Amino acid sequence: ARPIVFRIYKDPEELFDTHSYEKGCLVLWHLVNTIGEDVFRAAINRYLVSRSFGPASSEDLKDFLEDSSRRRLDWFFYQFLESSGHPVVRYSWEYDASTGTLRIKVEQAQGDDSYPEYRLDLEALISTDRGERRVKVKLHDRSTTLQVQVDGRPKYVCVDPDFRAFIERRPQKGLEDAVNQLSSPYLACRLEAVAALQEDGSARAVEALAKALSSDGFWGVRAEAARALGKVGGEAALNALISSLKSERHPRVRQAVADALGSFRAEPRAAEVLRSVLVDEHESYYARARAASSLGRAGGEKYLQALIEAMGYGGHNWSITVGAIEGLSKVGGPQALSAILGETERGNDTLVRAAAARALGAFPDSPQALDRIRDLIRDPSFRVRRAAVEAAERISSPRLLDVLDEASSKDVDGRIRRLSRDAARRIREAMEKGAEYAKLRDDIDRMREEQRRLEDRLSRLERVG
Repeated sequence: ARPIVFRIYKDPEELFDTHSYEKGCLVLWHLVNTIGEDVFRAAINRYLVSRSFGPASSEDLKDFLEDSSRRRLDWFFYQFLESSGHPVVRYSWEYDASTGTLRIKVEQAQGDDSYPEYRLDLEALISTDRGERRVKVKLHDRSTTLQVQVDGRPKYVCVDPDFRAFIERRPQKGLEDAVNQLSSPYLACRLEAVAALQEDGSARAVEALAKALSSDGFWGVRAEAARALGKVGGEAALNALISSLKSERHPRVRQAVADALGSFRAEPRAAEVLRSVLVDEHESYYARARAASSLGRAGGEKYLQALIEAMGYGGHNWSITVGAIEGLSKVGGPQALSAILGETERGNDTLVRAAAARALGAFPDSPQALDRIRDLIRDPSFRVRRAAVEAAERISSPRLLDVLDEASSKDVDGRIRRLSRDAARRIREAMEKGAEYAKLRDDIDRMREEQRRLEDRLSRLERVG
């Protein structure tokens, strides 16, 4: 966790990461919904015209936004841009039938690495048999409780149904609450329900997820339902996933189903369905790629040759080849390693070489893999070097520290320097923890030995007495 506005760095490239882009996007979206889209667009237009072809800062942007909105925004910039972390909102509700009172408890649950108390103006949607109702939730402290008179027990309650706030949701939902929420017209609420049902994991939850997979109107919800079924597991979930492939046509949902089927290890039915997707030329390239990756987990060594053959299937951006390499890394063994090593050679496409380099991280006990990772960290290709550093961190071998230290100071790309430095640090931390655990084990052994000696002395004293 670090702030978006961050002035302490070794390489300028360190600032161009998910904090600046993905998180920055969410913060801007929250800002749009705080001051209004028309005001935001007018301020951005004036800001761009005024600062075109010249330097600009976050403070300049704030000044234009404040001028257009006629609102102070110091608090917004401080908590979202200059402070680390993000708000985590946990909520629950209970209904008192005797008084017709609904109590909604909403609290901030972010950790110590985040701003302690965000200023959040949210909405809560209350759905009953008689319709919908919305109430404002001003969460400016760690916790608040609303009491609302309602005309019957709610079917469900959903905070921020329109996804207007930058928050991480952690609802505490009962099973029936989540099942009812799956039929909400609001996308954010349905996705929230899928997550709650995955956490529940009961037969009723699996039934509801299977229904969402087969009938929800948006492919994104169907894809999330497929992933949830894979994580829940069990025969009913497997049946739902396999059945969905007979009617589901959206390629991204089929990719999610293929991913989910990989969770069913050593399950012959899952492996055979994945193999059929992999070899089907009418499937999308990326569904076949995900099938190849999952087949390594679900099918194991039995499908080794099928995956080696699939490395020649190609696909858009070599997607199926990359999926087959991932699948082989999950099978493991000398044959899989040999096939992957062959794909790291120069002359292969850069995307394929990078995937193979990354896959070497699955072979921590192989001297061949370690030696090849050392070579690839010095490769001319940025993508290959990056993948090799990721493999080195996954293996966490002290034998790779010297080459990581070299890359952290000498690589021409600041992103590689940062990744190498972080990987080396984590490997050293793991080594220190290992030493700490070893010392702890020695201390426990000494204590046990001392206890044994005391018991012997006590036994002798009792015999003398």
